[in-house]
Amino acid sequence: MLKAAVFAGALGLSSAVFAMDVSCPVHPTAEWLKESDARAQIEAQGYKIAKFEIDDNCYEVEAYNKDGRKVELNYDTKTLAVIRQKME
Repeated sequence: MLKAAVFAGALGLSSAVFAMDVSCPVHPTAEWLKESDARAQIEAQGYKIAKFEIDDNCYEVEAYNKDGRKVELNYDTKTLAVIRQKME
């Protein structure tokens, strides 16, 4: 019984780690939305950008929303679709 509980716990932990993985589609860089255009669209949504970088084919943004809460966002570099959003 103890082995089953340990296995279930390990399985749950691995699922939690997997869920944190961010996977953006890979697009040729020529198809990426220009950084200046991406920033403008994100700011038009009401975010104040604190940090903007490229990581694993995603635009990775740390910003503050309209309520002043810090948000981490990962966007598709071509479509600017939100891939992941984490509120702190």
